[in-house]
Amino acid sequence: MSRPLPDISDPEFAPFWAGAAAGELRLVFCSACGHPRWPPRPLCPDCQSFDFEWRQVVPRGRLYTWTVVEHQTTPGVPAPYIVGLVELDEYPGVRLLGQVTADPSRPLFVGTPMTARFDRVAEAVTLVNWTPSDAETQESKT
Repeated sequence: MSRPLPDISDPEFAPFWAGAAAGELRLVFCSACGHPRWPPRPLCPDCQSFDFEWRQVVPRGRLYTWTVVEHQTTPGVPAPYIVGLVELDEYPGVRLLGQVTADPSRPLFVGTPMTARFDRVAEAVTLVNWTPSDAETQESKT
């Protein structure tokens, strides 16, 4: 059985999936006040504007929470695997869900620096997943 895939033609999310296919992390922003709208929605929760635009953002964040899936629950996705919620560094409060690839010798913790990984899983589908980055290690060396 193959894994379930997102509907990349969904008009509310199509620019997100197009960005992922191009190796970019894109979010929708209010054109009036500039706040991100995630998940995408027609009305800005901050200023009630209907105007919006998609922009590329820095694909880095911090691990907000995670779980290890020990038993296969999704067809085509063998266990074990880690699902994490990552809060973007550039936009605190914006959190994206994805699979986390982790090195067993480096335990995960809340706040682990993460970098988006763009995994092509089907001919037209690229998922945004996450990998721990060495950002904190690099910062402490400077």
